[in-house]
This record gives sequence, C-alpha cells and structure tokens, in this order.
Amino acid sequence: MMYNQQTDLAEQKVKYLNQLERFEDTINRLESKLLSNKIDTISALQLATNTVELRIKNNLVLDTINMSLAKKLNDYKVMRRSLGPLGAQFHSGKEAIREERETLKKLRNDIENSAGEPIKYKDYLDFEKGKLEKISILIADYITQKTKTMNTFNSLHAELNKFSLSLLSKKE
Repeated sequence: MMYNQQTDLAEQKVKYLNQLERFEDTINRLESKLLSNKIDTISALQLATNTVELRIKNNLVLDTINMSLAKKLNDYKVMRRSLGPLGAQFHSGKEAIREERETLKKLRNDIENSAGEPIKYKDYLDFEKGKLEKISILIADYITQKTKTMNTFNSLHAELNKFSLSLLSKKE
C-alpha cells in the first residue's frame, strides 16, 4: 500500500513538473513575441509627431474646412496620444513575464523538493495557467495596438510632415 502511494506521488510530481515545463516554454514564447514587437524609438516618434502637430496648429489658417485633412489630423492626434500608453503596455508585459518566470521557478523548486503543501500543487498550477492566459492576452492586445499605431504613423506621417513644412514656407 505504501509503495503504491509513493509511486502515485512520484508520478504526480513528474506530471506537475512536465506541466511546469510547458508553462516555462509558454512564457519564453510570449517573451520572444513581445520583444520582437518592441518599438525602439517611442520617444523619437513622440518628438516627431509632436513637432508636426505643433507646426500645423501654429501655422494652419483655414477659410474652409477640408474634411479629408481634418480626419487625417484627428487620426494622427489619436495615434500620437497612444504612443505613451503603448510604451507603458510594453513595460507591463515585460514585468508580468519577469514576475511569472520567478513564480514558476519557485513553484518548480517547491515541487522538486516536495516543499509546502503538495496537495495544493494542482491549484497552484491552475492559478499560474490563468496568469499565463492573461499575460498572453496582454501581449496580443499590445501587438494589436502597436500594429494599428504604426500603420497610422506610416500612412500619415510623411504626408503631414511635408504639409506642415509647406505651411512654414507659405508663412514666410
């Protein structure tokens, strides 16, 4: 009877460690996905967009409303305002990954050494699985927002920058 119980515990331990290994693989994939979508130049983008927006604000005098231009300017402003939160979202993702990696490391150590309450290991693993799903959603949302923001920047910046510079030459 004792032998069966020890065998069951050993098998359960291996099962838990295998599940932890899958979680660690998941966190590594999520980190790679996040890092491959990092915007290295958020501050440069913010400076460039602020400059264009200020040039237009200070130099544009309209006697009629150009709806096409108004929509572009609005989209550009929304994009500019999303750059700061986008950077914060990236750092939140990095921090969540770091914390989860540390938690998984501690849980692995507990399971390997049969520390804590082995009866609760399944609950702990289920909880960590939920956290991994939330981190995955956070990163997917970041990538969606980053793609949308960069598409807007790429489609409007050159045109609006050229337009803002032309306003300066008209003013002189």
